[in-house]
Amino acid sequence: MIRRLAHPLGEVQVTRKGIRHLYLRLDAESGALRVNAPRRISDAEVLAFIDDRAHWIERQRARQAERPPIFGATTLPDTIHLLGRAHALERVTCPDLPAGRARVTLDADRVRIHCGSDDPQLARQTAHLALREHCRGLLREQLERRVEPWARAMGLATPIHRIRRMRTRWGTCNIRDRRIWLNLELARMPVEVIDLVVVHELAHLIERGHNRRFYAVMDDAYPDWRRWEPTLSEYGIIGL
Repeated sequence: MIRRLAHPLGEVQVTRKGIRHLYLRLDAESGALRVNAPRRISDAEVLAFIDDRAHWIERQRARQAERPPIFGATTLPDTIHLLGRAHALERVTCPDLPAGRARVTLDADRVRIHCGSDDPQLARQTAHLALREHCRGLLREQLERRVEPWARAMGLATPIHRIRRMRTRWGTCNIRDRRIWLNLELARMPVEVIDLVVVHELAHLIERGHNRRFYAVMDDAYPDWRRWEPTLSEYGIIGL
């Protein structure tokens, strides 16, 4: 059941489910408030929950306002996080590359995208594609290291795992086909957050819904997961 509540920080969309705890999420684009709440929790308790987190909400909204979109109208942002570490981002023209081609080089604190065209629109398009594919390879490498050990630790056969772009979710799980999909933007996250999302999706292969048993599986497999969950909102989905 979805209910909308008025609050000084803005309208709160409340979804009541068979869960034990309250969970707050900020919409990555609008900063709108979304709360998943146990069915027994009253509206007043939900609003008090928002009150207690008012400073955090304001900080996150300020960060969202400052966060540049990856796909700007004419330019790339100045920085990008890779595996939780900020890198300066630079696009340069490379005469050795054919038009419509680009490659990415990386050092300790800088990502350079070498483009084979000085036409602004074409260079921007190829730079975006090259950056996206670089992040895909980076995340694929991490998943190859992490999915199988986590599955084994949770008593599961290693599922098929794939990467795709998602606008609103960090991962999804097809229980019937035993396949999990991970958001490409996890390449921006610290490895502990990648682990969080991997464990979350694997837990759905044990318990379908977000209920008491599901969170018990999470707690047993990755006791520190709640520490890292806010990082997902801090980074947000920025359209990589």
